[in-house]
Amino acid sequence: MTLIQQFNRELAAQHLLTPTKTVVVAVSTGVDSMVLLDLLLRVPVQQRPQLVVAHVNHHLRAQSTEEAAFLTEYCASRPVTLKVADWLAADHPATGIEAAGRQFRYDFFASVLTDTQAAAILTAHHANDQAETYLMKLARGGDLAQLRGIQASRPFATGQLVRPLLPFAKQQLRQYATERQLTYYEDVTNSDVTLTRNRLRQRVVPELMRVNPEFLPHIAAYEQQLTTLLNAKAQMVATLLPQVQVGQQLVLKRLLKLPSQWRLAVFQGWLQQRGQQLISETKLGPSFHWALQSESRTTRMQLNATLELVKVAGMVDVLPVKKRVKKLRPIEKIMVDLNQWQKITATQSVGVFNTAPTGTSQPFPLLTSDLPLCLRPWQPGDDLTLKNGGRQLIRRILIDQKVPAAERAGAMVLVTAHGTVLWLVGHKFSYRDPNMAKSQTVFLALKHTELKGVHLKR
Repeated sequence: MTLIQQFNRELAAQHLLTPTKTVVVAVSTGVDSMVLLDLLLRVPVQQRPQLVVAHVNHHLRAQSTEEAAFLTEYCASRPVTLKVADWLAADHPATGIEAAGRQFRYDFFASVLTDTQAAAILTAHHANDQAETYLMKLARGGDLAQLRGIQASRPFATGQLVRPLLPFAKQQLRQYATERQLTYYEDVTNSDVTLTRNRLRQRVVPELMRVNPEFLPHIAAYEQQLTTLLNAKAQMVATLLPQVQVGQQLVLKRLLKLPSQWRLAVFQGWLQQRGQQLISETKLGPSFHWALQSESRTTRMQLNATLELVKVAGMVDVLPVKKRVKKLRPIEKIMVDLNQWQKITATQSVGVFNTAPTGTSQPFPLLTSDLPLCLRPWQPGDDLTLKNGGRQLIRRILIDQKVPAAERAGAMVLVTAHGTVLWLVGHKFSYRDPNMAKSQTVFLALKHTELKGVHLKR
């Protein structure tokens, strides 16, 4: 069977070998996509789908403008409808440019697919791409299901994403391009071996093909076997799920009656059904073991940022995580009377005195204009004056003194009538010149029923 015959068979398998359908062809002007476009143009007119070429000028290389101009002339001479999008340099991110470029590309393809009411978009992924993808996933690790490679077809936007060149090796495509004398452009970044995929492409895959020339067909065969295996597993899980549920809840005794090798898979299937999220079996290990533990009381375990498991009387359910709205302490001011203790917590009392009530009382110069003094919870923007004349935020003081995050919100400050903070209670005082004019010395005191751990810091 020739390459053209096999290619047409791939189109027929996807029900695209008909002039009644429109397909969008993603063309970069590289050898793979130019071969794809040429093969489509060689399909007999009475069978060829209506073609729309989609091209993205990424403005990443000097020759990208030349490539866009070439493709414009190429399509005009056929004639074939051409849709072009420009990803301008001003829109390029500082990091993650490869992922951002792919996102821009596929967003554009989706819009063209929708606008033209096309049945599918065709890309030029081939057998070498499949092998590289497999090797990258093997190196990354994870569940067996995550080892699935590039699919020949999958849903995309309003149609399908189809890869009709997937059975063909890169060498076959290059040989075809040479025989047909096709014009194409090489992307110089493909030779950059600092990129993982390029290292696999240039070093690993060729070496494996020297070990066994049938390496690429073997990868394709593994992909087919894995797809069959995972489909069979999904069918079995769908059969077993009703046996372990009451309503939507999972009954643990029934789960434990299943063969041990199916329990985790059924647990995963149930979670996916209930939470509409696929979580890998590897990550589910701790949750699965928690679920199987026998407990009489109601227990909860957070599954991820949005879902939690709740176990009651041998049954487990999935519920959305309740948004725990932090209850803000009301910003109420507590007026401070001189020479009186003011209780601020169950164990702490604060006061401002003319004479020192305790040995740890802090002498402090006070102005008449400071009165009345108030106690309140600290607020963002509150700060203290330092001896060198600088300012230090209350937030920074609490962090520097390693006050637990949960306790920081409850810290209190002593403030003047103008809102100036004089004291972060229990932690640090604002600096004032003890000899400042028109001031009187008072004593700031903290009394704690449990003196352990209380320190007044200058």
